[in-house]
Amino acid sequence: MNRLSILSVGIALSVTLALMSMLCALAFAIWPDATFDFFAALTHGLDLGPVRSTVPMSPGRVLYGVLGLGVVGLLAGVLYASIYNVFATGRR
Repeated sequence: MNRLSILSVGIALSVTLALMSMLCALAFAIWPDATFDFFAALTHGLDLGPVRSTVPMSPGRVLYGVLGLGVVGLLAGVLYASIYNVFATGRR
């Protein structure tokens, strides 16, 4: 099997999660109740009301979340590609 480029996979997942975070923030800004109901449906109707933030969304908080998920995506992608390469090639 082919080896994956560890950094490329990390960057791809990082950018993907950052874009998803931006889209989520945009959805919450435009349709806060509908977006909240959508995420409640994703959790099979779990009542998410107690964890709903009362702090207004600000550009700084959105940027913090986007950057945070970008870092998490980079680390997860690097870890995934590293593990894949070990199993795909049988080498460490």
